[in-house]
Amino acid sequence: MIAASAALWVRQADPLPMPETIRLEAALQSYRPAGDFRQGNRVVDAPFEVIGAPAIEVMKHQVSEADYARCVADAVCLEAPSAHRQDLPQTNVNFYDATAYAHWLSARTGGAWRLPTDAEWQRLAGDRALDDGFSAEESGVDPSRRWIANYRREVQRRGDADLEAHEFGHFGVNNLGVADIAGNVWEWTASCSQNGTVTADGSAIQTRSDYCGVRAVQGKHRGFVIDFVREARSGGCGGGVPPDYLGIRLVRSLP
Repeated sequence: MIAASAALWVRQADPLPMPETIRLEAALQSYRPAGDFRQGNRVVDAPFEVIGAPAIEVMKHQVSEADYARCVADAVCLEAPSAHRQDLPQTNVNFYDATAYAHWLSARTGGAWRLPTDAEWQRLAGDRALDDGFSAEESGVDPSRRWIANYRREVQRRGDADLEAHEFGHFGVNNLGVADIAGNVWEWTASCSQNGTVTADGSAIQTRSDYCGVRAVQGKHRGFVIDFVREARSGGCGGGVPPDYLGIRLVRSLP
C-alpha cells in the first residue's frame, strides 16, 4: 500500500528533464553469454551467438548522486552514501536500488527506463567492450592452463583497483560518445548469471539455466555480484576480482 501511494505521488509530481542520451540503432550483434559453462567436466567459454539488438537510447553518464538523492527524497529509493553532487556518480547501490531508481525515473519522465541486459551493455561499451574468453591454447584439454591463465588475469586486475571518487568525464568517452565506460564504477545489468553446457564441438550452447540471485555487472571486466550487495569489495562478489564501485546507467527501448 505504501509503495502504491509513493508511485501515485511520483506520477503527480512535476516531470524531470530527460537525461542526456546516446542513440543506438537496431543491429545484429555477436555476443558471448555471461555465466559458467562446461563441456563434460571442463569449464569452457560460452560460444559467441549472433543476436538481434534492438534500437535503444542509453544514458551518456551514469546516474549522479544528486539525481539519486531526488529519488530518495520522493521515498522511492533507499538512501545510499552520497554528497548529493551532480558531478559524481552514485555508488554503493545494489540491484534493487538500481531497479527502484529506474521505476522512479520512468514515472517522473514518462520514459520506460530500465537496466541494460549484459548484451546491451557490451554493445553500448563500443570500443571499450572486452571479451572475457580465453585463447584456444589456454582452453585446451589440459585444465591447468586455463587455471593459470585465469590466475594471472586476476592478479593483474587486483593491481588495477581505483578507490577514488572521480568526477564525470574523468575516464573520457568511447567511440559511441558514452562517458566513463570501463572506469572504476561497474554498472548493474538486468542479466542473471547462467549455468550451462556446451556441445561437444564447442560451437553452441546445449543447455542453460538462470540463477538470478547473482547478476552480471560490467566495467573494466565482467563480474557477477549478489543482487543485494552494495559494496562488492567487502563481500558478495560472485567470483573473481570484485568491482571497485557499483553504480547505475539506464537504457530505454525505442520503436
